[in-house]
Order: sequence, then structure tokens, then C-alpha cells
Amino acid sequence: MNALIAAVAVWGIALPLLLVAIATIVRGAWRLDIAGGALGGLATIALVKLGAALVFERRPFLTEHLKPLVAHAADNAFPSDHLAACGLAVGYLWPRSKAMALLALLAAIAIGAARVLAHLHYVQDVVFGFLFGLVGALVGAWAVRLLPSIRSGAPRSG
Repeated sequence: MNALIAAVAVWGIALPLLLVAIATIVRGAWRLDIAGGALGGLATIALVKLGAALVFERRPFLTEHLKPLVAHAADNAFPSDHLAACGLAVGYLWPRSKAMALLALLAAIAIGAARVLAHLHYVQDVVFGFLFGLVGALVGAWAVRLLPSIRSGAPRSG
């Protein structure tokens, strides 16, 4: 069971990322989707960095004197980068494919549980990480709507 938890904690992130790639390819709206994803990714990174700067939390394997199921640096546990990527994926997928978004959400739940069970994060780390990614996706979608040259494909003047 520990091997499964460790595998999901480390490699589970591949499923939401694969779903994003599939949705982007199937839709074929390259300019909008890549711009929205990139802007959402930048917003997510900013939120994660801000959260980490404001909250320092030792990893559970350090505070509880446990052996982690996955080798990891003794750095800040807050927020979970893996779950931020999952939140970004779910937020990106929701308007494109609700079925893929729900599958990514189920993967996120499994990844979050695995990272807690592997003693890498506390529950609040994965919850806030996911929320940061979700907000990042919303910011990316909002920003694309504000940039008419991305929506129309027209070159910028000037």
C-alpha cells in the first residue's frame, strides 16, 4: 500500500497534465487556450510564492519525526505545488470539458490524500494549493478576455 501512496504522491500529477494536453489538442483553439493556460500558470506561481512567503510550515515528516514515503527536501510544506498544478488543471478544463475536469478533480483528491499520507503535507497545504491553482486558472481566463489581440489573432499595432 505504501508503494501505491508514494507512486500517486509523485506521479499522479501526470494525469491532470495529460488531460490538459488532450483538451487543448482536441479543441484546437491554440491561441486562446495556450494564452489562458500560461497566464493562469503565472498567476498560480505568483499565488504559491506569495503563500509560501507569508506562511512557513515544516513538513509533517519533520515535525512528527516520521520517515516520509517519498524522499523530499526539508523545505516549506505550504502550499502544495502538486495541488496548485491540479487546481490550475481543473480550472482550465472546466469550461472545455466537464468530464475531463471531474476526472482531474478525482486525481487531485487522490494526489492530495497521497501527499498527506506520505507525510509530505498537512491537509491545509493541499487544500490551499488546490485553491491557489483554481484562482490562477480563473485569473488566466479573465486576463485572456481583456486582451483583444489574443482573442482575435490580430497583430498589435504600434
